[in-house]
Amino acid sequence: MRTFDVVVIGAGPGGYVAAIYAAHHGCKTALISKQKDLGGTCLNRGCIPSKALITSAEVHRTITQEAQKHGIEVAGPVKVHYDKMSARKDQVIQTMQSGLRTTIVSHEVELIDGLASFESQTRIRVQSDSGTEMIDTQFIIIATGSEVSPFPAIPFDDTHILSSTSILELKELPKTLAVIGGGYIGCEIACMMRGLGVEVTIIEALDKIIKPVGDSPSAQLTESLKSMGIRLELEKRVTGYSIQSGQVELNLDNSQKIQAEKVLVAIGRRPFTEGLKLEKAGVFTNPRGFIQVNEQMRTNIPNIFAIGDVNGVFMLAHAASYQGKVAVDAIFNKNRYFDPKLVPQVIFTKPEIAVVGTLEGAKQIFPYGANGKAVASAKTLGTITVYYDEKTKVVHGVEIVGEQATTMIAIATIYLTQELTLDTFDTTIFAHPTYAEAMVEPFEMVLDKQIHFPKKKKQKVALV
Repeated sequence: MRTFDVVVIGAGPGGYVAAIYAAHHGCKTALISKQKDLGGTCLNRGCIPSKALITSAEVHRTITQEAQKHGIEVAGPVKVHYDKMSARKDQVIQTMQSGLRTTIVSHEVELIDGLASFESQTRIRVQSDSGTEMIDTQFIIIATGSEVSPFPAIPFDDTHILSSTSILELKELPKTLAVIGGGYIGCEIACMMRGLGVEVTIIEALDKIIKPVGDSPSAQLTESLKSMGIRLELEKRVTGYSIQSGQVELNLDNSQKIQAEKVLVAIGRRPFTEGLKLEKAGVFTNPRGFIQVNEQMRTNIPNIFAIGDVNGVFMLAHAASYQGKVAVDAIFNKNRYFDPKLVPQVIFTKPEIAVVGTLEGAKQIFPYGANGKAVASAKTLGTITVYYDEKTKVVHGVEIVGEQATTMIAIATIYLTQELTLDTFDTTIFAHPTYAEAMVEPFEMVLDKQIHFPKKKKQKVALV
């Protein structure tokens, strides 16, 4: 029987970061995962493959819709070979997975191929093709992630009714696509498919798409989707369906019917704990199945931690990675905590959307159209908004809608994490011309010290 200081179950962006970080602390560390799943959902079925396809769709959109206004004429029809596009996506996954394996091993983390389950609070059973192995350890970090939430009214068949996983495995583009769910996954896929010429309809039960991100991003994205020709059916619920002659007909709760060649169901994700046998370790879960943790990712069992989607605190890959470090630091009694307010949320739609912090209080908006790089690039759709306390001028949050928003939000995240004050923002030198230099403008506008936007008009006081 082998023994380790730390065993991490699951090799997604939470698990492999936790394992490498534990190794940095001198721990004898094991990372248990099926080798074909190295990188987790993010690398194999989510973030990376979807962004590979989104990038390809953006190339197509640039050629077919934007080239002409730059004085470039494309002669003849532009053909999309989606099978080749998909093959490129698969190659990206293989390249990154190979690099990840090399990186993990280089940090002296023991990679164990198999499925893990609890035997006790300190013993793990690993089932692999070669048999069963028992492993003893002092600390355990659960990082098994999440899986697609099913929709009982429309079960997946991965042919006509697709999940966010199976839609990324298509080798041929559909002519029409219906997306059930107007969250970030549904909207990203909708933009990608529309960019490749697919007719897309989004069906959302709420009154807004991407509603949790905020009203302004939702409104701006709604306007953009409509301009692209994406049909929105808001405050509608799907009650049933039928399939005839290769077409899916969806029944809505207002008796409306929508037909599409393929249907994507993107209504959320649920924790993946199947086969873990958490009861043998006494680990508590909440009514929705998420493992309960405190601010240091510790479960009710002191030596067992849970990070990433499986705890439901913040279901994003980069949140999982940070939580991995928080958990390892807790093992060494270091006071690092996870603050959800400091997690940037990014959506790779058109335009891109990114928010961090709390979107409340007074606000100041800077339009992309006042940024030189945006104008030169013909990418002026969007805004940067800072939310702050009107009396103290303390910044609560930042919201970016527009080109490169998902990259620029890092600047705002640093501002909030370091608790910088408004009068320190102009001490950073930004390169020109870039989108990034626009980040300082709304902060300066709060103090009416902006450089690249007209000064506020002061109200005239009437003389008596």
